[in-house]
Amino acid sequence: REVAGLRVDASRQPWDEALRRDLTLWSLQKGLDTFRNAQFAGEIVNRSEARAARHCLLRAPDHVLNAKHQSALAATRLRFLEVADKIRQDPNIRHVIHIGIGGSDLGPRLLVQALSSIHASGLDARAAKQPDIHFAGNGDLHELEAVIARLNPYDVQIVLCSKSFSTAETLVNAERLKAWMNNESQDLFKARSIAITANIKAAQAFGVSDCFDFPDWVGGRFSLWSPIGLSAAVAIGSEGFKSLLNGAWDMDRHWLESDPYENLPWQLGLLDVWHRNAMHYNTRCVVPYDARLSRLPAYLQQLEMESNGKSVDQAGRAIHHASAGLVWGEPGTNAQHSFFQWLHQGTEPTPVEFIMIERPDHSDHAAHRKLLANALGQSLALLKGKSLDQASAESVKLANPSWSREQLAAHRTFQGGRASTIISLNRLDPSSLGALISLFEHRVEVAGFLWGINSFDQWGVELGKELAIDIENHMNSSQIHPDPQTALWIKLLEV
Repeated sequence: REVAGLRVDASRQPWDEALRRDLTLWSLQKGLDTFRNAQFAGEIVNRSEARAARHCLLRAPDHVLNAKHQSALAATRLRFLEVADKIRQDPNIRHVIHIGIGGSDLGPRLLVQALSSIHASGLDARAAKQPDIHFAGNGDLHELEAVIARLNPYDVQIVLCSKSFSTAETLVNAERLKAWMNNESQDLFKARSIAITANIKAAQAFGVSDCFDFPDWVGGRFSLWSPIGLSAAVAIGSEGFKSLLNGAWDMDRHWLESDPYENLPWQLGLLDVWHRNAMHYNTRCVVPYDARLSRLPAYLQQLEMESNGKSVDQAGRAIHHASAGLVWGEPGTNAQHSFFQWLHQGTEPTPVEFIMIERPDHSDHAAHRKLLANALGQSLALLKGKSLDQASAESVKLANPSWSREQLAAHRTFQGGRASTIISLNRLDPSSLGALISLFEHRVEVAGFLWGINSFDQWGVELGKELAIDIENHMNSSQIHPDPQTALWIKLLEV
């Protein structure tokens, strides 16, 4: 199936046409089409927080937004893209430091890494090149210190991303940047800082010069389409960012309008449920055969595992089936020299998704054919395997000369029959990447609905944060923590 510049081949998966039709009928009986339409209509689908999940509106064309009386979204998009181009063309700004964590970091970081080499049309001729984009999202200040150690504060634009503007890691980095810039010149931070937040008042009190709001129905892991993507828009230009949105909207329309049996997000979501609950696969491996997509597995980890890593249904009742498994991966061909041994001959069969780019942006087409041949070869090897008879018939260099062919063959036998999907993009450009991310978003929503869970909250991240605040208070006081092991570590970590 080919949609919005993507081709998807799931023929090497453990299903056939009859099973696909049965699963599709089951999903219709469960009301998946009703859920899809309700989400797009703005009904409350995030029931634990009494919110809609309308992030698709962020990439809707202006005429759609105006027709839906969402002209404020179009105005915000116009303004943040104008600001992005202004930063991009300002000869005094050579670097942008993007501060955020989770969805405020993973999405923009993926976009910048994947697309920053693309020069959008319309770049002001006075700008020799767009600013370099740097990220610091970790609560460990070593990441930020490594960035600012080599920069001049006068060359820097700061972008602070936090929906609540109370995220601990973001504020730690923001405070350090504020001190660093204002130590050079009072109010330099204010002049060169922009906040993207739903808490405008807190951001203004912190001292930023400008703010962009986004609605509370935009979850962090679905927010890269909003002003959270400002740094990425600086990297690729406003036209490039619009192309990203258009590609995502093309996939949205496919998800909304296509027959369920021909609908890519619908079918891949069904496949994910089949993997977990019928095949009992615990993990799924994603291997992009393009170095520019090396952050894609990390992005998908949050998108899928934060969305569907749940053990209760929408009503708060315990579920008695598996929900989301582990998503992991690294770029190929590097991965072939690390964990592919485990994928081919390990004891836990794991489905693999191969992400390929059909046309390279360099001129060595022979090298690119070699790269694609590796991706196709690995997928075929997972399917075919190698029998004991086949391995016994082969002569092997560097083998133990005292062993028989049969002994050696046992080490060189591949079970085969291991599932994989191939997803290819015609080129790695903003439009195709937007379509790919949109595909994964809707796929996650399909699986979450069929598991009966809420894909749009993330209460599981809260407890550790709350306990960390309490532990920090104990570190800063003479009180002994009530948990003996924690108290011991507080003592050992005294500085």
